[in-house]
Amino acid sequence: MFWIGDLFLGIHPAIYAFRPPWRSIVVAAFMLAAMPTQLAHAQQAKSAALVIANTTYAALPADKDAASDAKTIVDALKVIGFEVEMVSNVTKADMAQAISATKARLGKGATLLVYYAGHALQFDQKNYLAPVDLKLARAAELPTAGIALEQLLDDLGGRPSASTIVIIDAAEKNPLAGGKIADADSISDGLARVTSLPSGTLLAYSAAPGSVATKTGNYASALAAAFKARGKGLDTVLKMTRARVVVSSGGNQIPWETTALQQSVILYPEEDKPVAEEPNACDLSAGHPSDPERVGPSVDYANLDPQIAIPACEKAVATEPGNMRFKVELARALDKAGRGEEAAVLNAEAMKANYIGAYHNMGNLYRKGLGVEQNLEKAFDLYLYAAERGHPEDQSNVGFMYMRGDGVAKDYQKARFWFEKAAAQNWATAYDKLGLLYLNGWGVGKDPDRAFAEFGKGANLGDAPSLVNYANCLKDGVGTRKDARRAYQYYTQAAHLGSQAAYINLGFLNLSGEGTEKNLTEAAFWFTLSSREGNEEAQKRLNQVNAILSDSEKQKLQERLDQWSRRRFG
Repeated sequence: MFWIGDLFLGIHPAIYAFRPPWRSIVVAAFMLAAMPTQLAHAQQAKSAALVIANTTYAALPADKDAASDAKTIVDALKVIGFEVEMVSNVTKADMAQAISATKARLGKGATLLVYYAGHALQFDQKNYLAPVDLKLARAAELPTAGIALEQLLDDLGGRPSASTIVIIDAAEKNPLAGGKIADADSISDGLARVTSLPSGTLLAYSAAPGSVATKTGNYASALAAAFKARGKGLDTVLKMTRARVVVSSGGNQIPWETTALQQSVILYPEEDKPVAEEPNACDLSAGHPSDPERVGPSVDYANLDPQIAIPACEKAVATEPGNMRFKVELARALDKAGRGEEAAVLNAEAMKANYIGAYHNMGNLYRKGLGVEQNLEKAFDLYLYAAERGHPEDQSNVGFMYMRGDGVAKDYQKARFWFEKAAAQNWATAYDKLGLLYLNGWGVGKDPDRAFAEFGKGANLGDAPSLVNYANCLKDGVGTRKDARRAYQYYTQAAHLGSQAAYINLGFLNLSGEGTEKNLTEAAFWFTLSSREGNEEAQKRLNQVNAILSDSEKQKLQERLDQWSRRRFG
């Protein structure tokens, strides 16, 4: 079954997952305690930076660009007022000492920026910075010989009322490839996506997870130039950097970041202007992932709790009636509560003030027919207005509506144009849709290899449909060699993100023993989850498996289902 929305296209059992694009795809933790909007001023705490350049290695090729890239960043940070410490060619012990010394000189509430240029290796979906004394006999030694990125983030992050920015300029092909160690192939190109960050931390890569930087020095120079844009928030700085790199690399390198920041950070503030704006309870309970003016972390639509968000946002609107961000966040919470008419009034007010996020919200209402008469043409026009002004989710929405012919004449060429726009901003679901275009030959020549690559980009960003479609390609040998074991791994990742398509595929793989050991109890588990979502084929298979399970196996199945429910729902 090849899923596009509610349409079946293709052959069972490969299920190409699709999620309605107006739903947010980013899942972020959010705080529930009420917090007033606060401004942190430049004189309160001096921003500090640690810049690390590893160029000469004992057992790895030299990274000849690391020193010049690091100097480019040091010079820019000094211009914008950071206290900068630069260290070069650090061992693992040197790194620990540098981190400790940097933390010791931080004032309360200070912004910390750490930039690393050098080799970094991905092993078993984990990242390790390479100290210059790194020596490996086999890849499995990396967790002890390398510097674990997640541990580094934990060491740096979690400082109350402060922000930590970690930038890794090390997206490269495996530097140990070519037989330098026996199991070099187990080290992957590029960096792995990090799914959990300490509170108040942002992590940025010079290229998206799993991909490789294509031009040396382009990320550091673009980042340094963006740093010097006075009065710009960090999200804007990184967006400016990404735009420059996309252009300079011909679209082949797309920088990436993930965030758990609790405030909007301005690295180079205007004179006597704030360096950070902290989110209040409304931002924390209803902030939209794709709102270009969002402050603080975002909340996925599925996780938005109207009982918390509505009173928090009503209070924020009453306190600052001229702040359109709060009105749009309240509208979003009212939308989730089914109170579309009230949401439409607030969105209309914010649209008059040209708040771009309001156009997105109103487009959603017209698409669903909530509080307004359903009108796909109107929804398309609203999305297009926001898309033309750089809103990544609406660029993807416009592409989707062109692809489907919803509210506009079907046009695969225009769909591809807008999906590529959204993908250039790392809007993950756009990669999935580009993969579908190339897989099916919609508006382009059929290109399974390109489809597989696009699905992989979305999978690296944690998009559940991309993960499923990437797994389908691996399972069926589409655009790549067959690899049922890897397919099983990607289906499992998608399943933990709630993908119904992943559930049934995992059921079939456990039933057949393809990519994993044959396990009827595990097959029944996944078929049960799929059948709960209304999948008739899964229910049929579940009945067949249940008929041959022993009582003890059925008991294990129930325990497995209970464990799943506790993990997902508390």
